[in-house]
Amino acid sequence: MAVNDRSSSSAKELALALGLFLVSIFGAMLAAVAALIIWLGERLGSMVVAATVVALFFSLLAVVSYLLSLREAVARFTTQMESLSEMADLVRRGYRWFRRLFGGEE
Repeated sequence: MAVNDRSSSSAKELALALGLFLVSIFGAMLAAVAALIIWLGERLGSMVVAATVVALFFSLLAVVSYLLSLREAVARFTTQMESLSEMADLVRRGYRWFRRLFGGEE
């Protein structure tokens, strides 16, 4: 019983540490983006333009990553459908063969 309590406590500590790590990463990324906008705003002379440029960059990054992952998913789906089609064709041919073997009509 004590071993289960210890492993449960260990799992909770791991989850807490992982959660704090993820929150820290999110905060660091948010601070980095804010610093980038401020720096770019000083260079361009307008915070609105800087925020727009950064937002467009991240939007473009999101679209590109989506399209790249979508292409892989479509390729996997196509491969699966080809395999399914081949299996259906084998079943169809086997069924016809059995019908011919036992004197049934096609």
